[in-house]
Amino acid sequence: MIDGILSLEKAALQRLTEDRIASGSLGEEVDEVLSEAGIYWDTLNQEYFSIDAFQRETFERLAAEYVSKDYS
Repeated sequence: MIDGILSLEKAALQRLTEDRIASGSLGEEVDEVLSEAGIYWDTLNQEYFSIDAFQRETFERLAAEYVSKDYS
């Protein structure tokens, strides 16, 4: 079920990105609503991203990195 939700979220972010690239801007009001939902525009990669997904991926990567090392 989580994979389905993440897939929907990814598709929605892709659609928002495509719309912004096509129109140049979705408008200040739309950006305000998106930021309240934790969705931000990445100026470097030119795409919308979810801060929740970014944090989740970062924590998973860090956990995998530290678990794979032998600290004993």
